[in-house]
Amino acid sequence: MRKASATAAQSDGSIDLRRTDTRARLLELAAHHFAEHSYKGASLRAIQRELGVNPATIHYHFGSKADLYEAVISPFLDAIQAERLARLAKTPADLKGRARLEALMRGYLAPHLEVASTPAGYNYARILAMVQVTVRDEATDLFDVAVGPVRTKYAQALAPLFPDVPMRKIYEVLAMAVGHMALAPIRLGKASLKRQRMNEAIDDAVAYTSTGFEALCGPARE
Repeated sequence: MRKASATAAQSDGSIDLRRTDTRARLLELAAHHFAEHSYKGASLRAIQRELGVNPATIHYHFGSKADLYEAVISPFLDAIQAERLARLAKTPADLKGRARLEALMRGYLAPHLEVASTPAGYNYARILAMVQVTVRDEATDLFDVAVGPVRTKYAQALAPLFPDVPMRKIYEVLAMAVGHMALAPIRLGKASLKRQRMNEAIDDAVAYTSTGFEALCGPARE
């Protein structure tokens, strides 16, 4: 995805609330509006009105609504995808069966949930949850394109554990796991911001989705 300006986000993807530049404040407020109202429901006029800026400000800084949305989610999504790849590369080659399945699920699910345990990341998590429960739109397509390559790598890593299962089924079950991951911070609410509680949620998500994979695809091959 297109990288957001370094003036808008810190290295961990969170908005630096000490900054006063208009672009950073727009990103912060837009994240809240997209989280509350979804991509389709969020109003550029409402964002600009609440911020107290000229009606043409968003167009000047970002262009379209889709460009603003991408600028909001890119710092988080890019960091999550990079961490997923790093964890996939570090998965021990000698892990087999259920242990390997759980390691792969942790590598895919934990980066998102760890980001969701930060104040700025919680809004990102709410945005992803909105994507999971709304009809397809530009936001859905944007996420699909952005996560596609990494999701494919994980599906390919999972496939040898279920050699008799079509790749289509692997993708379907992985998508179910993503749905559980996306909604976990919403179920937790503000408790998501307590790292210990989120660590417990990660363990639960790994156990739940791994069991789901084996229920639908058979035992992971040793």
